[in-house]
Amino acid sequence: MMVPAGWIITQANERSTMPHSSTRYSTFAESSRRETEAIAHALTTLTNCGFRIEHKSDDTATVTGPGLNSSRQNPLLGATKVHLNATDGRLKLDAELGGVDRMVRFVKRFPPMLGLGLGLFFAVATGLMAWLQLGAGNGVPWARVWRWIAIAFVTSLAPVAPWLFLSPIIARSTRRRTEQALDTLVHNAVMQ
Repeated sequence: MMVPAGWIITQANERSTMPHSSTRYSTFAESSRRETEAIAHALTTLTNCGFRIEHKSDDTATVTGPGLNSSRQNPLLGATKVHLNATDGRLKLDAELGGVDRMVRFVKRFPPMLGLGLGLFFAVATGLMAWLQLGAGNGVPWARVWRWIAIAFVTSLAPVAPWLFLSPIIARSTRRRTEQALDTLVHNAVMQ
């Protein structure tokens, strides 16, 4: 299949099945530009974003990045390791999206854990206050306290409910932004 110079063809995303391994993303673009120029242009962009060059030759380069800590950072930081290979007029990029994976884990885990923590705190605080007010030997009034403990726990979980819908949306958005940034990097590197 012939592709006009400068067009980007994105290959299917590969999701690794190994535990604790990063999601991978690959893309490439055809170009009439010299391989060394394309690699140099891509490396300039990546090093300006804080990536460290691990290996560099005329037609290949490997860089590692600091990772993504916020959705307001440069989306290129979603890739923690990038391997560039320029051969036969084609620049190929393989990336490990470790920064994206870390953000996804945070967005999916933090809100529920915060809700559970607050729920337990308020349930225990409500129970202790009721015990101090009513005393341990009041039997029947204590049954009413369980209702207030449950109300305190459920009320503290209520703010977490929207995150059940927002977390997957934010996760997909973060991944999509990083993939688009990597596609743009390859596209710009091969343009003359």
